[in-house]
Amino acid sequence: MTLQAPSAHDRNLPGLASLNLPPMFISEHCLRTLFYHGPLSPVELAAHWRVPQDVAVEVIESMKGAGLVEPDAGQTTFERHARVRMTTAGQAQVAQARQRTWYAGPMPVSAGAFADGVAAMAPAPPDAATLRAALGELSIDESQADELGQAASGSDVVLVTGAAPDEQAAVAQAVGSALPGETSLPFAIFAAGAVLRLFDPQRHHLAPSDAAHDDALDVMRQHRDAASPWIAVRRPVVTLAGGVRASDVTPAYDEDARFYLAPPPLSAFGGLLAVFDADADPVQLAELARLWLLPGKQGIGVVLVRSGERIEVPWRATTLVFATDVEALGAAGAAAPYRVDIAALGPAALRGVLSTRLRALAPGEGFIERLAEALADAGVETRVAAARAARYLLDLAAYEGAPHGLDTAVGRAVAYAEGAPQRPAAGARRPRRAA
Repeated sequence: MTLQAPSAHDRNLPGLASLNLPPMFISEHCLRTLFYHGPLSPVELAAHWRVPQDVAVEVIESMKGAGLVEPDAGQTTFERHARVRMTTAGQAQVAQARQRTWYAGPMPVSAGAFADGVAAMAPAPPDAATLRAALGELSIDESQADELGQAASGSDVVLVTGAAPDEQAAVAQAVGSALPGETSLPFAIFAAGAVLRLFDPQRHHLAPSDAAHDDALDVMRQHRDAASPWIAVRRPVVTLAGGVRASDVTPAYDEDARFYLAPPPLSAFGGLLAVFDADADPVQLAELARLWLLPGKQGIGVVLVRSGERIEVPWRATTLVFATDVEALGAAGAAAPYRVDIAALGPAALRGVLSTRLRALAPGEGFIERLAEALADAGVETRVAAARAARYLLDLAAYEGAPHGLDTAVGRAVAYAEGAPQRPAAGARRPRRAA
């Protein structure tokens, strides 16, 4: 036995019908919640589900009529707000309910409710002053910062070239930290007969307006005094290192809990998605473009579930695609209306990058200037070249002992920065063996 489908009259009223979810799912969701939490009152149930109390009362009364729940011991059937527990029939049905899914958290929203809820959300362009300051710490000048900020303002795809591999994350975090305000998302979505959990405590951090607990995990476990299955979070920053993998573009299925987990692009909704070294796997990058980047131009993303069913969901996120080989990007490159190159370094910026990267060596006076001049003379005044030259000198110092031999290694560091493989210097001092 399950809840009865709402009549034509019921659908015009607030309450249960407003959820727009199948009665079978609501009934089983109630049984799973009681199974995990024990007897609950409608008030407690509403707090856990984050729905209005009249919804929980209507569910409980309907399930009493179906013989699935009954008042807890010592309470009469006339107490509408008393705690209830499962009957023998309810306990028999909860076993079937848990075969479909074990999800018993806040009430999922329907795919239609998700679309309606985000329809009025506008893109949030990065704050210019914040972005300039954050990128300035990476020796990215204001003109490059403004170019990147403008490109990231439309929640579209931005192709970023010229960044050294080890600074891609810092650039992404700088852009992400400049996105103002917060966004809202539902805890979970119900679509195609399955639950897709959208809220991820590892990627989503509660906004001040919803931060009743310091631990985001508590949101999934504890009752909250809120009558909405949506939650306000800081704009998420989701990163994919080492290119795109197959698991990054489709939802993961939790075999034990029997529900789906939102893929990284969907977790980035309302915030920033960054793909580092995007040209590492062009095949999977093409899948990202097919399911998210290209449909994203119409404000949608495509979720593929195990049944093969295709679920279109609202999707909007600023996407930074970091790459070296632009030709290998294919459809992902075509999806980017902006290309921002941050490779070039002026004299002051070049010295700044080298000083930051070689700070641990405490090189002698004038060394940074000589190295910068040597790179300029070789015509490699770029971020990648500076990173390679610094890497060579740091490795040399780690082996030889800083600052031994740095002055004589400038030429080799520049050659390494240009891409030439370098052998250790002949006669280099070897580490002393322990006595």
